[in-house]
Amino acid sequence: MNTAYVRQLAELAQELPPIVVHRDTLRVVDGTHRLEAARARGDHRVRAVFFDGTDSEAFVAAVRMNSAHGRPLAPADRTAAVERILASEPERSDRWIATVCGVAPRTVAAQRRRSTADGARLNTRIGKDGRRRPVSAAEGRRTAAAILSGSPATSLREVARRADISVGTALDVRRSLAAGKEEKTLAHRTAPAPAVTVRATLPAGEPDGTGARKRLEALQRDPSLQYTERGRALLQLVSATLGFLDQAGEVADTAPAHCREALRAVALACADGWRGLGEQLDAR
Repeated sequence: MNTAYVRQLAELAQELPPIVVHRDTLRVVDGTHRLEAARARGDHRVRAVFFDGTDSEAFVAAVRMNSAHGRPLAPADRTAAVERILASEPERSDRWIATVCGVAPRTVAAQRRRSTADGARLNTRIGKDGRRRPVSAAEGRRTAAAILSGSPATSLREVARRADISVGTALDVRRSLAAGKEEKTLAHRTAPAPAVTVRATLPAGEPDGTGARKRLEALQRDPSLQYTERGRALLQLVSATLGFLDQAGEVADTAPAHCREALRAVALACADGWRGLGEQLDAR
């Protein structure tokens, strides 16, 4: 418990958001500092929302809510959260767990390799959209190619459903078949992609990605941002942008060739927009 943060919350004039309580155990899932702030103010009641679910679901909810608007978890706590969720819900995708814990997907993948025996690894994962998909898309692509070869008029949505792949992957298979290169494409994509490290280019004297994340963590502890609608929106936008830096290399590797120029233009426009915001803040 951070007593200084509790004092900050207790001094706020506006009513704090309700705490979240696990109905079965009455443990606080989200809002321990808010609860202590209410006690410090001498309040006899506090608004609460009950969470219905298992212990593991309550833990996931606690980590997710903390990552979204609470005091940022220390790196060691994030690692521990990843380990616990991998143990209780191994079928979840790396991206899903990464989103919950506020880490990069590759961090989850590395932890999964360290903590899971080869024989216990699952062939499918449940993604952020709730759908179960194979870990490797190679088999799905082969199935889609067989479906489209036998019945070219089959809709992409139907191909995706039967092959258990995304509609975008089904479209890519159709284009590859039309170009007569699906077999070569499959052989190429079955091999693991090389690791790519992408670093953001920052102005001289500015913090690197690590420094920016530390500053973001400090901003996330500020109640004036944490408990206002506009402040939360700003924090989520900045957090999403920094989180994307860890995935930029993967996006660049997997972007279809015909989309790269448009994506490049959008990326540069976004960079110019953020730089413009920095200059406006500097001017103020």
